[in-house]
Amino acid sequence: MMCYDPSTGVIGLELAHSRALIALGELGSFAKAGDKLHLSPPAVFAQVQRLEGELGEKLYERSGRKLVLTPAGRMMIEYCRRLLVVHDEALDAVKELRGSQAGSLYLGCGPHISVSIVPHLLRAFVQQQPNVELRLITGNDHILFEDLAAGKVDVILMNLPVDPGDLVQDPLWRYELVFVVPPNDPAARRGSAAAAELAHRPFILYQRAHVIEKAIREFCATAGFEPKVVMQNDQADSIKELVKLGLGISLLPLWSVSDDVRRGTLRIVRLEGRQLFSMTGLIYRKSSHLPHAARALVDVAHQWPTWLPRAEDVLPIEA
Repeated sequence: MMCYDPSTGVIGLELAHSRALIALGELGSFAKAGDKLHLSPPAVFAQVQRLEGELGEKLYERSGRKLVLTPAGRMMIEYCRRLLVVHDEALDAVKELRGSQAGSLYLGCGPHISVSIVPHLLRAFVQQQPNVELRLITGNDHILFEDLAAGKVDVILMNLPVDPGDLVQDPLWRYELVFVVPPNDPAARRGSAAAAELAHRPFILYQRAHVIEKAIREFCATAGFEPKVVMQNDQADSIKELVKLGLGISLLPLWSVSDDVRRGTLRIVRLEGRQLFSMTGLIYRKSSHLPHAARALVDVAHQWPTWLPRAEDVLPIEA
């Protein structure tokens, strides 16, 4: 049942009602929501209906063969997710106090970082915390932030800064973004180029929604040219192969291309008199209790000079 205080008019959500509304919003039917929650469809319907009765608002409506949330339902589901996150944090805190679990950790990141950085981070982490249960979740920035808000991800490793919201942003290192060109490119012999020289070149835009694309466009605008974008791609490894084939130039992190430069398959070019830097760091929810596993990951991540293979290609934040 729901808790209601008539003296204040405050409705107290029960966890079961929150789970029912979240499942309905994600799956679009009472039958599927019931399967997920191990309840009968009428039981899920009753929980959502009781919530609607207390709120005095319709929380879902039918769209074809699927049930979709109303504006009130979409607003309510965000509070329900936050309620479950706080509930799980409280349970973890007590279990950790009792020493009944080593902890679990759900780490989120983008595709390129998942290949180039995260394996080395996790190896260092497991050496120090062998009993923590690890899960790695990859996706685009929007999905990762949704998972973080819903409690499906504990920590995200990504580029900073982002819109703050109710999040902790913990920078680890700075890195330079450099133009990359094929080995036989005329600009490669000099290692630098003027803005006018690059303005007419086909440009492959590294498109990461929250940080990189905006930084690249602002950098080019400040330098006085608009990149001639012929492709947009959120996979840095794919962009490198396209550049090698002569299909365009791009701006990519130095640490991402340094091995290719050493092998001679790519060359880097810097814009005359200008450099572009960005940051990599951790993002997690603000909480009075950061679980042991997450605290341990933060500590290991800040030891990056000891585990990051291309540590010489990035800079400490204070540099």
